[in-house]
Amino acid sequence: MIRLDGLRLDYRDGDQIVPVIERLDLEIASGESVVVLGPSGCGKTSLLYMICGLTRPSAGRVVLDGEVVTGPRRDVAIILQDLGLLPWKTVWKNASLALELGGRPTTPESHTPPEEIASELRKRQKSVWVGYLWLLLTGLWAAGQRFYLERPFSAAVYLVTLALWGINLGFYGSELQKALELRPEMPWDELLWGEWRRWGLLIPLVPLTIGLLARWTYDLFTLPRQIAQANELIVQQILQVKPLLDHLGLQGLYDRYPVQLSGGERQRVALTRALSVHPKVLLMDEPLAALDAFTRERIQELLLQLWRERRFTQIIVTHDIQEAVFLGERIVILSEKPAKIKRIIANDCIGGSRTSPEFYERVREVRQALESGAQAKS
Repeated sequence: MIRLDGLRLDYRDGDQIVPVIERLDLEIASGESVVVLGPSGCGKTSLLYMICGLTRPSAGRVVLDGEVVTGPRRDVAIILQDLGLLPWKTVWKNASLALELGGRPTTPESHTPPEEIASELRKRQKSVWVGYLWLLLTGLWAAGQRFYLERPFSAAVYLVTLALWGINLGFYGSELQKALELRPEMPWDELLWGEWRRWGLLIPLVPLTIGLLARWTYDLFTLPRQIAQANELIVQQILQVKPLLDHLGLQGLYDRYPVQLSGGERQRVALTRALSVHPKVLLMDEPLAALDAFTRERIQELLLQLWRERRFTQIIVTHDIQEAVFLGERIVILSEKPAKIKRIIANDCIGGSRTSPEFYERVREVRQALESGAQAKS
């Protein structure tokens, strides 16, 4: 259960304090789907940030399952309006990001994976072994592997060190050639660079070489542990991410990048990433705003299906009244800033036909509740 006790949020603008959310009290039952509506800029997104622990309230508290929320929690997932997909990561890596960052499912799957999943698991584990062995044996390939494993600093150490060693070998190779051939004339590289610049390369080269050797030594002695950790992550990806991607119709798109996907496909990747760790609470900040009407309705139905299957607590911020009626068991309407709860509407039309008279009547009721404050102001 989520409980908001006297929640208040103020922002500081220079010497002024701007109230955003005024004393707000609300209880949300476990497994409930709640939609938050309100005027633009009234603090709906800030409310989500406080629930997930990204923003500290100025007063009051957020209580989740009896514990006060003081920071981000692994059992609370949030999908932002821009979805937060990383453009340099593939569908597979974006969907697996929560697991890679240390998240683990709160309710892990207990069934044995089918044969096709087991085959995929063996293939990916084999690629990890090959990658780590190459990482120990060669420098340039190791740099590529480290970029693949999202370790850019370590990869940069490999590349810079190897590049500097190549430059130095070129310089000192010409010096060796001069000594062997007993040529008194000065070679072109010394004329171009000068003795002090060539020796100056040794200053950054020595610590980088020490770092490179330390990295290789570390990999040598920690290889079994690194492989075990990588295999554990692969197991979680196969069991948690792959079935979700397939269930959401993303088969065959694993190696594509976000720029190669449609809006609906990107939305489904974000959903997979959020649900891969089986969160207790899923927060969504206008996740469907950028989609066309037909795709938005399909994703709404998908959201409702996933919520009914997994029974996580769902809080959705939206400006779309029909979306609120379709997805929310309760609809919380906020006032203008500083926001407070103006009305809570119980909704028995959740998941119902969008063309039914009851659905239209509920939409009309929500619209009137939203417009009542604006009309009073005007």
